[in-house]
Amino acid sequence: MAQDKDADHVTVKAVRPFDGVEGYKDERSQPFSVHSRRAAELKANGLVEECAPEPAIKAAPVPDNKMAAEPANKVAPAVPGRRVRD
Repeated sequence: MAQDKDADHVTVKAVRPFDGVEGYKDERSQPFSVHSRRAAELKANGLVEECAPEPAIKAAPVPDNKMAAEPANKVAPAVPGRRVRD
């Protein structure tokens, strides 16, 4: 039976600067995910506090009409070496 890896991880935010296996973290660092045991260790040392995970960034939905109109001010690219006779 496989276990969900994310179930054992929590999101924390640094409250004091420290340099650990996660790299250098300080108050300006983004929240990061660590194993719950590591989070408990960091929290016991007063380095982090638990926070809510940041929501995942969702991509904008694809419009139903994929054939959008071209802008009215679009100019065709110039082709070097070709001239149009008047």
